[in-house]
Amino acid sequence: MGLEFKSEIVETFSQELTQSNLREYHQPPSKKLAIHCEIETHQVGVQIPTDVLKTPDTPFQPQAYTFSLPTIAFTLWQSVELPTVDDRSLILTAFSVLLHRYTQQEVIDLELTFINSRIHKEYTTVIRTGVQTDATVQAQVAVVADAMRVAQSRLGEQSALSNTLTQQQARLPIAVSFVEHVAAPGEIASYSASLKQTLSPQFDGLDVHLVVLQQEHTTQAILRYNASLFRSDTIERLAGHLQVLLAGMLRRPNSLIAHLPLLTAAETHQLLVDWNSTPAEFPQMPLHQYVEAHAVDQPEAIALTFKTQSLTYAELNQRANQLAHYLMQLGVQQEDRIAVCVEPSLDILVSLLAIFKAGASYVPFDPSHPAERLAAIAEDTQPKILLTQAHLVPTLPALADFTFCLDQDWPKLQAQPTHNPNLSIDLEQTAYLVYTSGTTGKPKGVVASHRNLVNYILVAQKQFRFDQHDVMPAIARFTFSITMFELFSPLVAGGTLVVLEREHILDFKRMVQTLQQVTVAHLSPSLLRKLIAYIKDAGIDLNTFSHLKHISSGGDMVSADLLESLKQVFPTAEIYVLYGSSEVSCMGCFYAVPRDRTVTKSRVGKPFNNVSVRLYDPQQNLVPIGVVGEVYFGGAGITQGYLNRADLTQEKFVMIDGQRFYRMGDLGRFDADGNLELLGRSDFQIKLRGIRIEPGEIEAALRQAPGVREGVVVARELGRSEKSLVAYLVPNSAVTLEIEQIRRFLQTKLPDYMVPVAFVVLAALPVNMNQKVDRRALPEPTPENLAGFKPFVAPQNDFEQRLAQIWESLLGISPIGMQDNFFDVGGDSLQAVTLMMLIEQEFGKNLPLSTLLTEPTITQLAAVLQESKQSDIHNSIVLLRQGGSQPPIFLIHDGEGETLLYRNLALGLRADHPVYGVQPYSQDGFPMLHTRIDEMTTYYLEQIRQVQPHGPYFLGGLCIGGFVAFEVARKLQKLGEPVAMVALIDTADLEAPLRSSLASKRLDSFSKSFGASQHLSRHQRAVSVLNTIRQKVTNVVTYEVQSRVQKMQAEGKLRLLRFCRDRGVALPFFLQQIPVRVVLKFAEKGYVPDARYNGEVMLFRATQKSNVFDGTDIDDTPYSEIYGDPLLGWEKRVTQGVKVYDTPGGHSSMLQEPNVQVIAREMQTYIDAAIAHYEQSSTLRRTMQSPDRDGELPDTPIDDQLSARIGR
Repeated sequence: MGLEFKSEIVETFSQELTQSNLREYHQPPSKKLAIHCEIETHQVGVQIPTDVLKTPDTPFQPQAYTFSLPTIAFTLWQSVELPTVDDRSLILTAFSVLLHRYTQQEVIDLELTFINSRIHKEYTTVIRTGVQTDATVQAQVAVVADAMRVAQSRLGEQSALSNTLTQQQARLPIAVSFVEHVAAPGEIASYSASLKQTLSPQFDGLDVHLVVLQQEHTTQAILRYNASLFRSDTIERLAGHLQVLLAGMLRRPNSLIAHLPLLTAAETHQLLVDWNSTPAEFPQMPLHQYVEAHAVDQPEAIALTFKTQSLTYAELNQRANQLAHYLMQLGVQQEDRIAVCVEPSLDILVSLLAIFKAGASYVPFDPSHPAERLAAIAEDTQPKILLTQAHLVPTLPALADFTFCLDQDWPKLQAQPTHNPNLSIDLEQTAYLVYTSGTTGKPKGVVASHRNLVNYILVAQKQFRFDQHDVMPAIARFTFSITMFELFSPLVAGGTLVVLEREHILDFKRMVQTLQQVTVAHLSPSLLRKLIAYIKDAGIDLNTFSHLKHISSGGDMVSADLLESLKQVFPTAEIYVLYGSSEVSCMGCFYAVPRDRTVTKSRVGKPFNNVSVRLYDPQQNLVPIGVVGEVYFGGAGITQGYLNRADLTQEKFVMIDGQRFYRMGDLGRFDADGNLELLGRSDFQIKLRGIRIEPGEIEAALRQAPGVREGVVVARELGRSEKSLVAYLVPNSAVTLEIEQIRRFLQTKLPDYMVPVAFVVLAALPVNMNQKVDRRALPEPTPENLAGFKPFVAPQNDFEQRLAQIWESLLGISPIGMQDNFFDVGGDSLQAVTLMMLIEQEFGKNLPLSTLLTEPTITQLAAVLQESKQSDIHNSIVLLRQGGSQPPIFLIHDGEGETLLYRNLALGLRADHPVYGVQPYSQDGFPMLHTRIDEMTTYYLEQIRQVQPHGPYFLGGLCIGGFVAFEVARKLQKLGEPVAMVALIDTADLEAPLRSSLASKRLDSFSKSFGASQHLSRHQRAVSVLNTIRQKVTNVVTYEVQSRVQKMQAEGKLRLLRFCRDRGVALPFFLQQIPVRVVLKFAEKGYVPDARYNGEVMLFRATQKSNVFDGTDIDDTPYSEIYGDPLLGWEKRVTQGVKVYDTPGGHSSMLQEPNVQVIAREMQTYIDAAIAHYEQSSTLRRTMQSPDRDGELPDTPIDDQLSARIGR
C-alpha cells in the first residue's frame, strides 16, 4: 500500500528548489540543528507511544508491514546541484521528523545500518538527528545528508577489512536500515517473506525497525516491529504518516518542519468528523424556567432538602421570586454581579434562582476561604450586593456595598410578590463567575453565559437520562463549577436535591446512609477512595446500594483501579468518568465504565453533544491516534474567558479553523476506538535524560502495588544530583508498606528509567481548595526515603565522624547513618573516585575503589582506615550484584585493577544473573602480585571455576580486562569448557597497530611553531627557529631520559618482585605500592600469542570522548582514535569474527550512566541468545546420542552455527 505522487508535486518541488537561494541553503546550520554521526555522551533513546506499556519482561514478537515510498526524490535534489543529498537522506529526515512529532523529542538517536545485498555485508553506526521545528525542509535535509556522508565515510574504514563480517546488534529501541542493490522485484518479496531469517538475530529486540529496500526505479519499505507493544493498525498508521511526510517534503521543500502535514486524509476525517460529537438542539430558555414549570406541574413535589428542612417546587419558586423582586427593587440590573457567601443550606438554591430571575450574575464565595482570597475576588468582580448568613458577617471582609442576611433579614421580603418576574433573559448574558487557582497564585475568574449553562446541564440530562424520580446530593463546594451539575441536574429533571453540610460529607457513616438512599451521586476521586476504603473495612452489605443507579467522578485523574473498586462496591450503578473544566462548562467528555472487562487506563471517553475535542502538539498540529497531545475543547460549552485577564484569555482561548477552542493544559491520547485517555497535566510532565515521562503511567502501576491505596510521582532534586523520580504513597488502612517490595514490584511493571529512586509514605495526599492533589505541597524527600536507606546510626568515633562529613559534603545529603550503603544513598562510581581522593587527603591512606564493594558503609570503611579490620582485597572474586538461577557473568578488572567501574553495568543486566568482579591477586601494600599473563589468567580461571565449575561461561572486561578475559576464555576452551560470551569493552589486542597519525601530531606541532614566526624578519625568524629547535630538543631529551629512568626503576622492582614470588621469599617493604597498570605493562612483555579463540567476540567500541573526566587523570580517549585497526587487532585472534557495537561515550565514560545502559542492553540480548543457542545445542546433542527406532545413532551433523556461537 503506497501513495501516488502526481506530476504536479514533482513540478512544484523542482520549481521551489531551483528558485530558492542556494547560498542560504548551504549556510551551516545552527547549533540546535546540529546532527552528529556518533552518539554523544548522554544518549537519547526514542520512546514512541506504544499500545502496551513496555516492561523488562515484555517479550519480543516480531511482525512486519510492507509499504511503498516515493523514488523521485534523488533526481529532484540533484537538479539543484546538491550531490550530497540523496533519497536516503530524505527518507531519514522524514523518519526523524516523524519520531519528533510522535515524541516531541528534539534529539533523535537511531541505529543506522547500510546493507549491501550483492556482497552480503552490513555496516552499522549510530546517527544523532537534531530536529528543529523552525527549520525549513531544505535545511533539515541538507544537514542529515551531511551527517549521512560523514557516517558512510567513517564506516568506509570497515570496508577495507577482510571478508569477516562486522555485525552489530541493535541497542537503541528504533533503527533504520538501507538495503542497497536489491536488483529485482522478486528480491523484495523474498526479503518480506523471509524477514525473520534475514534480520534475526541482529535486530531482534527492537521496538521498531524501518528497512528501506532500494532499487533503481522502486523504493519499498518494511516496518518490522514488536507485536507485544504495537497493534498492526498502529504500525499501518505510522507507515501512512511517513508517506504523508515525504509527500509534504516533496511538495513544499521551503516549508518549515512544523508545518509539514502528517495525518492521512482518512485519519483527519476520522478525528474531525467521525469522532466529533453529534449536534443536539435544546430549548433555548434559562434553567430557572424549568423550576418555574415544575412549580406549576408538580407544586407539592419535594425540590430540595437540608437536614430536616425541605422545600417543595412551589415553595422554592415563590421564595426565589420574592428575593428576585427585592434585588430588582434595590436597583440590580442585568449582569450586575451578586456575591453569595453561605454555608450549605436551603439558602443556596433560593439565592441562585433569584439572581438568575433578576438577570444578574452569580458570584459564589466560600466562607472557609482565607479573607485575603475573598477580598481579591471581590476586588476583581466588584459585586453590588452580598447575600450571606448573619453568623458569617463578622468573619468576612468587605465584599460589597450592601449586605443582605438571608436568615436574619428574610422577614423584610414578606411583602414582596411571589409571582415570576417579567424579565427577558438573553442567553448570552453572564450567568455566573467561578474562580479557579492561577499558576501565579492569583485566582482567575471564569465568565460563563446562560447559553453555556443550558448546554452544560442539558447535555448531561440527555446522556444520563435523569428524571423526576432521581434524588441527588450536593457534595461539591458551591465555588466549584461542578456544583452546577449537582444543583441543577435534579431540579431540571423534576427530581429532588439533597444539600449536605461539610460535617455530613466527612462523616463516612452518614455518607454511606446517604448513598443508600439517593439514586445519583457525583464525588471526587479522593473522596471516593476514602469512602470505598471505609465501606470495605466496615464490611457494609453492598446490596444496600441497590437504589444507586448512577455514580460519577471527575475533577482529577480517575485511576483505573478506583474504577474497578467502584464496580465492586456499587454493583447495580452505571459508573461514569466526567472530564472538563470551568472554562468548558465542565461537561467535556464522559466515559461509561464497562462492567464486562477490566479497566486498565484512565480514560475519559468521548465528547458530549455539541462538544468537540482535539489533541494538538505544541505547533497546533493535530496528533495521530495513539500519540500524546494537549487537549483542546470547542463547542457550546466554551465560556467567555477570564474576567479582567485579556492576556490570559488570549493565551488559553484560541481560534483554530474558524472555531474557538480552550487549551486544557492536560495531556492525552486517543485510542483506536476514539476514547480519550488522560496522562496528566502538561506542567506535571517529567523529562529525565532527554526522555519524556508521563507520571500517570507510573502512578497507575504504584496503585497496583501491594498495600498502596494512593500514589503520585514527581521529579525532585535529591541532594546535589540531577532530578530523580520520587513516589508519594498512601497505604491501605492498617498496612505497613515495605518499600523494597514496592520497588521490586515496579521493576516488573515499568522500564528501569520509570522506577522511582525515593518513596515517601504519607497518611494522606495534600489537596488544594479544589480537592485536587496539591503536588506543590508534597514534602521534600529525606535521606531515609531513598530506596535501601537504613535507620540512622550516629558516628561512634572520630574516624566515623570525619568520614560522615566527607560523605555528606560529597553527596549533598545530611545526615547519613553509619550503616547506610554508599550506593543506596545516591553514590555512584564517579563519586566513588572523588570519595577515595578525599579519604586519601584526610587520612593519608590510599584505598582501592573496589573497597567500596566489600566495605560500602562508613562503619566498615572506618574500620579499614583504623586497621582494626583488613579490607577483603585479597579475594579476587567480588560480588557486584546478587542474582538468581541464570549463569553468572564475570567482569575482569581494568588497567587500574578496579572492578567498581562495572557496578552500573551489573545493575543494568537482568536480575537473575549473578555478576562478579575479578580483582588482581594482592595483599596489603602490594596491589598486584602476578607478573605474568599466564599465571594471572590461570589463577583467575581457578577462582572463576570455584564459583561456576562448568560452562557456559560469560566473560568480559574493559581495556586490559577484556584482553585477560579473552585469555581466560582460551584456557577454558582448552579444558573443554564452553564459553558463551567474551565481551571486549574498548579493548585492543596487545599487537594492535597504533595510528600513524599519532606520530604526525608532534610534527604538526613543530610545523606550527615554525609558522608562528612567519611575521618576523629573516634574521629574527632564524633566531626564533633555532630557539624553537633547541627548546624542542631539550624537552624531548629531558622527557625521554626521565621516562627511561622511571621505566628502568619500575622494571627493576618488578623483576625483584617476580624473583621473590617465584622463590617464596618475603617481599621487601620498598616493593610496595607498585601500581597495577605498571605491573600489567611489565607482564605484557613476556606474553606470546597462542592459538586463536574458537568462536566470535563482542567488541564494544567507544565513539566519543566525554568531558565528564575533565580535570582528572583519567584518559577518556576512545581506542578507535589511538589504534589504526577498526577492529583493534581482534580479527586475526578469532575464528568466527568480531561483532562490533559502537557505544556512546569514551574509553571510561562508556561505563557511566546513561551510556552503560546501551552496553547492558546489548550484552543482555547477546546473553539471552547465547543461552537459547546453548540449550538448543544441548538438546540436539542429546538427540544425536539417542538411538533411533532401529537402535542406530543418526548420522546428521550438529548445526555448525550452534557450535560456533558457543565457543569450544
